[in-house]
Amino acid sequence: MIVNTDALSPYFANLPAWPWLGTAAVVCAAALFGIAMRRRALASFAASRLLAFLAPHVSWPRQYVRLVLATTATIAMALALLGPRWGIYFQEAHARHLDLMICLDVSRSMLAEDAGMSRLNRAKDDINRLLDRMSGASIGLVAFGGKATLSCPLTDDYEFYRMELEDVGPHTVTVGGTNIGEALATSRRAFGPPAARDRAIILMTDGEDHGGTAEDEAKLAFKDGIEVYAIGIGDDNRGGLIPIEKNGSQTFLKYDNQQVWSKLDPAKLQAVATAGGGEYHPSGQVTARERTLDWIYSQKLAPRQQEEQTQQQVEQRHHRSHWFAAVALALLMIDVLLSDRRSTPLATDVGATVS
Repeated sequence: MIVNTDALSPYFANLPAWPWLGTAAVVCAAALFGIAMRRRALASFAASRLLAFLAPHVSWPRQYVRLVLATTATIAMALALLGPRWGIYFQEAHARHLDLMICLDVSRSMLAEDAGMSRLNRAKDDINRLLDRMSGASIGLVAFGGKATLSCPLTDDYEFYRMELEDVGPHTVTVGGTNIGEALATSRRAFGPPAARDRAIILMTDGEDHGGTAEDEAKLAFKDGIEVYAIGIGDDNRGGLIPIEKNGSQTFLKYDNQQVWSKLDPAKLQAVATAGGGEYHPSGQVTARERTLDWIYSQKLAPRQQEEQTQQQVEQRHHRSHWFAAVALALLMIDVLLSDRRSTPLATDVGATVS
């Protein structure tokens, strides 16, 4: 790896988080308002010449110092959330040509806990394991329920992808149910026009589908040169109950006063994968080190990546979020340890003041 220490090119990987900078103004305004109200309360209690005698431990400079500490810490935390990067270095890498789109089911049925954990958490864990071993490929994320949304466009920034993956859930989509066909259509559009790259969609779901267009959309994807693989998550025998919040406590989804059991539908997913020119596999431990998603990538996709014979130098930027997070933590610790009261009272001439 060749490090370029001279080239500093500031870059923010998570610009949509910029509104968090506004919290610094809110913190500052709230602190100033609090100080002003305390000063007014003291002023209404006694004349200014008696305050040093009646409230000798009050230190206005210390309160302003704490205000500056809290405001600066808030700014530092907001900057950390923006994902700052600078300091360019060049990493030698083979140019690979694989675009991979993960279609992740985030409907309520994915909350059923029949996969050793919830189906959704199992899928997220598998995706994170995949990211640990990916290199050079671009990956995107489509979250879907009754509707589908492109949560992360194709990117080779795996850390940013992890953040987007962590954020998705049933709240991501506004329409209930499950529409696999729309998820595949959204993925196909996200790839853009046909290109000289290997392209694949991996569908991660329990197979429940209320759309009726999944197989047709899989055929269209395959016609565009995009293979569709499916991974079934859940139990296809007994299934699992779907947890919901009701009146502040957890219960399970009911229909006609009967608890709803959600089951994996492997036949549906097999049909979709076949129509898309790919394969269907249930989620599980395939080898001692590989789960299904890892295995599909390593055995089906990675070997077919078109690798150039010559190496390229890929420009990267150093992550600096931890610097700002450390500054924010240090300032908050100082703020907590610093009292806004004097340790020793002001020296006052009591006799002169009373007289």
